[in-house]
Amino acid sequence: MSSSSLPARPNLEQLRKQAKDLLKAYRAGDSPALLRFRESLQRLADASDEQLGKMSLSLRDAQRVIAAEHGFGDWTQLKDHVDELTSSKMIEMNIDRIQMHPVSGQKVLVLKQKQADTYLPIWIGPVEADSIALKLEGQQLPRPLTHDLMESMIGDLGATVSKVVVSDIRDHTFFAKVVIQRNGTTIESDSRTSDAIALAVRSDAPIYATSYVLDRAGVTFDPETGLPESPVCDWQALTIQDVLEDVSRMASEEVEEILQRARSEAGCLGRSSVEPRDILLALVKETKGVSAMVFANLGTDLAALLSALKRLSEPGESASDATPELSEACLRVMRLARVEAHLMFHGRVEPEHLLLGLVLADDEETAKVLGGHGIEIEGARVAVIKALNVWRTVPPTSSSQSIG
Repeated sequence: MSSSSLPARPNLEQLRKQAKDLLKAYRAGDSPALLRFRESLQRLADASDEQLGKMSLSLRDAQRVIAAEHGFGDWTQLKDHVDELTSSKMIEMNIDRIQMHPVSGQKVLVLKQKQADTYLPIWIGPVEADSIALKLEGQQLPRPLTHDLMESMIGDLGATVSKVVVSDIRDHTFFAKVVIQRNGTTIESDSRTSDAIALAVRSDAPIYATSYVLDRAGVTFDPETGLPESPVCDWQALTIQDVLEDVSRMASEEVEEILQRARSEAGCLGRSSVEPRDILLALVKETKGVSAMVFANLGTDLAALLSALKRLSEPGESASDATPELSEACLRVMRLARVEAHLMFHGRVEPEHLLLGLVLADDEETAKVLGGHGIEIEGARVAVIKALNVWRTVPPTSSSQSIG
């Protein structure tokens, strides 16, 4: 069952009333209510309607159902989240630009806070990106796009789009609301963020983001260096499963290939886990793409770096044929790479972000090798931006031959 998003201004009392109404319907034997309990509470998954009807389910059970239907594990999590959203401010945003990663083609819509230099990157699909861009550029098509049709239908019904709100973010997914006024009545509809903004630009409606969203996904820049400022990550709050799911969702094909080569390196040495040095070794052996240009921009002696890494490649004692898994140190690298991709307004983790993650992770062995070759975070970030600017103009041709 898919979860529904909360209102832009959620009301805890209304949610409590929903739970009370659900419990009342359950006690009346309402079939849809019984189904909601069965779908939301694991312990009731196999119960029949007759069995459910004989149980003495409580208001607390009904609250758990409401929480689950909004994507939360329990009522306390929902309540805490609502408390944070309720205290959140509405901040007006402008569309700053639509940007495309020059290699992956991933498109990102960048909103900018109207009264400050805080940016909100939101990764969107190519169709939605084109729809927004066409309207911003004032281009007229002979036949209306879906968002043109939506705007026309809203107007024909005597309603107007008063605003759209990027209201929430959970697990890297943004939630948005389209707020419509009709005959003095306010109607608030769930929407994908890209669709909401495509509708806003057609209706000349203001775009808002909550301070809750900006605090968690906003990007600011150092006024002296012009580089993005890294947020502080609470590593203790992240489970290994959280990071693994994030990696599988956000890693590009090129990164997956590098991780596979790192697994092969570790497996050939009889080790059961992949360490950061294995990822760096796989990156160094990659002689095409942006990461290769980054090493070139840094003036790195790849042969010397490769030799230093090979000296660290101690054989393990594993006799298993199982594929080596990423160590916790590697998961930290991946999480930091994900943050760097976000700060650069890139939708997926690419090889160049892996390098930045390796520098930031400060793994003792890898840090010593990187530091010994003069690779530090600020210089690496500048080298990445420089490489992407070159690639954006003319993607260079390079050999796919590996080093060593």
